[in-house]
Amino acid sequence: MIENTIVYEQPLNELIRVCLRLEQLFYQLDYLVADTSTLGTRNVVSAIIQILHLLDRPDLKAKLAKELGHHLSNLMRLENTPQIDQEKLRQLLRQLDDLIRCFIDSNGKIGQNLREVELLNNLRLHLTSPGGGCNFDIPVYHYWLQQPLEKRQETIKNWLKEFSNIRTTATLILQLIREGTKVQQKIADHGFCQELLDPQLNLRLIRVAIPHNIQAYPEISVGRHFLSIRFFSPNITERATQYVDNLSFWLAFGS
Repeated sequence: MIENTIVYEQPLNELIRVCLRLEQLFYQLDYLVADTSTLGTRNVVSAIIQILHLLDRPDLKAKLAKELGHHLSNLMRLENTPQIDQEKLRQLLRQLDDLIRCFIDSNGKIGQNLREVELLNNLRLHLTSPGGGCNFDIPVYHYWLQQPLEKRQETIKNWLKEFSNIRTTATLILQLIREGTKVQQKIADHGFCQELLDPQLNLRLIRVAIPHNIQAYPEISVGRHFLSIRFFSPNITERATQYVDNLSFWLAFGS
C-alpha cells in the first residue's frame, strides 16, 4: 500500500473475513511445514483442521463463485482498453472462469476428501480441548507422529493438495480488491477521523496505513453511512487511551 507503514484491514462482509483468515492460516502453514520436528507436524495438522473449520459453511462455494463472478464482470469491461496488457487480462479472465466452474461443478463442501479421513475427524473433536491430541486421546495419532519424517511429509503434502483451489481463490480475491483501491491521505484530529460513506457502494474492505514511527493503532467502526476511525496509543498492560495528537494516515476502500 504505502512503504514503511503498518497496514490494518477491516473486512466488511463475512466472505472477505473468511478470505483474510484463510490467508493468515496459509501463511502459517508455509512457515510450519518447514519445521521437521514432531511438534512441527502437530502444528501443521492443527492449522489444517482450523482451515477445515473455516470451510464448513455449506453456502461458501456459492458465495465464492458469486464473488469471483463479480470480479470477472468488472475485468471484462477492460477488454480492448489500450493501456491494459490484453494477454495478462485474458489469462486472468480464464483463471477466474475456471475457478467459478470448479466451485459450481464440485460436490460436497470444500476439502470434502479431508472430511472423510478418520484421523482428522477424530482430531477435530479433541483439538478443541486444552492440550488436546495427547497420546491417551488418540493413540493412532501418537503412532503416526512417530513415523519417519518422509512418511509424515508425504501424507501432509497430499492433504494440502485439497486446499489448492481455495487458496488460489482467497489470494486472488484479496489481490484484486487490494490492487483496486484508491489510496487517500487523511488527518485524524486528536486521533479521530470520520468519513461519509455512499450506501450504494458495495464496499468489501477498508485499509488503513500508519507510518511505522507513529505509536498508534486504529479501531475501525463501519456503519451504513459513516466510517469512524479512532486511534489509540498502544499499551499492552493497561487500558489503551485515545491518541491525543493529530495524525496523518492513508485510507483506502476496496470494492
